[in-house]
Amino acid sequence: MSPGGPLRLAAVVAGLGVVWCGGLPWIGRCAAVARHVAEMESREVNPSAMVYTELERLPVRPRWVETRVILWP
Repeated sequence: MSPGGPLRLAAVVAGLGVVWCGGLPWIGRCAAVARHVAEMESREVNPSAMVYTELERLPVRPRWVETRVILWP
């Protein structure tokens, strides 16, 4: 193990902690995500228990893009 290995490991763990405890909650407060979570909760679905493939599609781009641009499936 290199001398800087434990320090790098600690830096990576700290970075992940910042993202997990700060970045993800911040994303959850964004308007589109907050609306989606509220809609799921109104249907009595726990959004935190859903797998990402079960989520309904969030509006991430204008509809005209899908009709005029060929996107990978």
